[in-house]
Amino acid sequence: MSISISYASRRNEVWRWYWKAWRRGFWRIHLSVFLATVTTASLVLYDGVPHDFASFAVATLIGLLPLVGFVVFPMAKFKPQTRTLTVDDQGIETTIDTIKAFVPWQDVAEIIYDGEYLVIQRTNKNAFIVPPRAFDNINARAMFYVFVTARMKPNGS
Repeated sequence: MSISISYASRRNEVWRWYWKAWRRGFWRIHLSVFLATVTTASLVLYDGVPHDFASFAVATLIGLLPLVGFVVFPMAKFKPQTRTLTVDDQGIETTIDTIKAFVPWQDVAEIIYDGEYLVIQRTNKNAFIVPPRAFDNINARAMFYVFVTARMKPNGS
């Protein structure tokens, strides 16, 4: 058995997911990258700790650059075209126009339902953000959710 749904994402949905992911723990990654970048910039530019405000500001700005990239990247990779997700016992097939990809269940980290959106989070931190409009009704959404969560659990994810 397989289930297929189709939807077009919106940029604000991607942003909303990113903000929620950030609050759920992404901030730790951002903080680590920021501190590592500031430390590296300080060592390279100043042979240690910056000695004045201007030097500290430069190192801080350099540290912020990768964080800006983290935010800009999903927005730049955003695909507004209609996506079709087909889920079956093996995994998830995603299709946008003529581009197809397959995600096996072991590459799915978690499935989150926040009362509105269904988010299928992959182990590589990418996610399928499935809006309510992808389903004909709430029962179809519930059936899809039960189907995908049942396929994920046997893989130990």
